[in-house]
Amino acid sequence: MAEAQPTLDDLRRQIDEIDITLQELIVRRAEVVTQVGALKNSLSGGARAVHMRPAREAIILRKLVERHRGPLSKATLVRMWCELMSASLRLEGSFSVAVCMPSAAEAGYWDLARDYFGSMTHLVPRESARQALGAVFDGEASVAVLPMPQSTDGDHWWRLLLSRDAKAPRIVARLPFGARGSERGAPVEALVVGPIVPEASGLDRSLIAVETAAELSRSALAAAFKAEALEPSFRVFGVGPAETGGYLHLIEVPGFLSPDDNRLTRLARGLGPALQQVWTLGCYAEPLTDAELGIAAKPKGGR
Repeated sequence: MAEAQPTLDDLRRQIDEIDITLQELIVRRAEVVTQVGALKNSLSGGARAVHMRPAREAIILRKLVERHRGPLSKATLVRMWCELMSASLRLEGSFSVAVCMPSAAEAGYWDLARDYFGSMTHLVPRESARQALGAVFDGEASVAVLPMPQSTDGDHWWRLLLSRDAKAPRIVARLPFGARGSERGAPVEALVVGPIVPEASGLDRSLIAVETAAELSRSALAAAFKAEALEPSFRVFGVGPAETGGYLHLIEVPGFLSPDDNRLTRLARGLGPALQQVWTLGCYAEPLTDAELGIAAKPKGGR
């Protein structure tokens, strides 16, 4: 005898029961998050601190995608978790985001910030990357969302991060991390900068600023990096001259690189006087790929 098919009312009752369970779990999660925030605040001694941990968020999202099954898309699931994690972050303490938004017509960075930090997080527009970063330095915002550096930039905002101070803002994330949402204008990429100690997520890229003597070529600098098993990608080459007469370069390498990494010491020794200064500016967890999110590649010429 064939099993009776559930009616529409039966299925709706199942959804109602699942919703109640989901809500109870979210309430429990929020209660635990509140305890975490209280503990973090007691450990910081009341000092102003940004509780965001981008590497841990990346690990959570990667595991979420790996174990997911069923008809709900991974991209949608990631978006839901970003909203959940941002709501949790706000439970731990004050959190706001300064966003580089030169004009209303250039809202791409705003959209990236909204997609990652959630629709209820306080976003503050600033007319330039320098102003957005200034909001972080002044304590008006917790982190800043800034354009991905390019050699053609008129204002190289990353130069403001050239500091040895362990509490100085650092690059800690790259956006978008998951699938792109509904963006206005041409697609853009951004870096998140804040007073957060960079951590390894297991799949990272680090950013280094290097000041060299004027006569050092790109190929010679690249060869020195490769000799230390650091495969360099030049985000920006040859900004300057700097105050010392040298030139600044923003270089990206695979993996997590801490300021005391021995490879940097050997790099400096190998280049000798040609390398004048080096700074680690932070790192970001590599974003989820379309393949990991189950998003089909668009055909050439497709929209």
